[in-house]
Amino acid sequence: MVNLDWKLLTAFEAVARHANFSRAAGELNVQQPAISRRVAELEGVLGVKLLRRTRPNTTLTEEGQILFKSVSSSVLQVANAVDEIRHLLNRDVVTVKPTLVFACFFLMKRLSSFRSQFPEVSIELVSRDQNDSYSELSADVVIVFDEPQKLPGIRHSRIFPEVMVPMARPDIAESIGNSVKSLSNHKLLYLTMGIHGDDWSTYFDGTGVELEAPGAEQKYTSFMVYLQAALDGEGCMLGWDFLMRYYIKQGLLMPVGNRRMKTDRGYFVCLAKRAKNNPAAGTVFEWLSKLETD
Repeated sequence: MVNLDWKLLTAFEAVARHANFSRAAGELNVQQPAISRRVAELEGVLGVKLLRRTRPNTTLTEEGQILFKSVSSSVLQVANAVDEIRHLLNRDVVTVKPTLVFACFFLMKRLSSFRSQFPEVSIELVSRDQNDSYSELSADVVIVFDEPQKLPGIRHSRIFPEVMVPMARPDIAESIGNSVKSLSNHKLLYLTMGIHGDDWSTYFDGTGVELEAPGAEQKYTSFMVYLQAALDGEGCMLGWDFLMRYYIKQGLLMPVGNRRMKTDRGYFVCLAKRAKNNPAAGTVFEWLSKLETD
């Protein structure tokens, strides 16, 4: 087995990830020539070329792709381990990972209340766009939108349930009217990320309405873009009652029709295994569990 210097591997990983020597050097806080020498030394040890040195960006050779796939996962594991060790040394800092939507539309306006109640606890907020883009090793408290039987962590509490509400710009909402048939004939916007792909089918379940397959221009993979499309009058979206109240109160969106669909899904707060014996994380978990939805 070849013994490889960790500095050489991390230099290669950074260059491969950024596809650029200068950006990798900036991340590792060294000069660009030093990064170049380390990668060249690694190639010498292995006896193969790992990178094609093109401008402005580098590309991986076949051998480089093989090594990068392994090294990148190792670097991530080490980074997570370091984060966990640091977390153990400072137990009053709680890492909370909510979805971006939950953070923007619900959590941020309530954090000042937490800080006034618990000044001894600091929250490190790390948002993400989807449920699967987090690791329990790097979070104390995770907020997910999911089904009750699929939740991560060792303790769970529902913050609020899912209540599907069709929404559109007021002029469009008024033109659609109240019938589900009229709604189904209007342009519907689809959020296709994660578990949301069949939301409209769930909403219309039991109404006798048969939906046509959506066109490419109706599909969105990011909720923020999906929301903006509705605000711009591109069509009708499915929103969630507790999250979208701001836009309704401001007159930017209006509920369409009278039908509401409540499911067993919802937003849940989950306590990660690593925070089992962390009183500060328990404080955050309990506070989130008792948040008012109004």
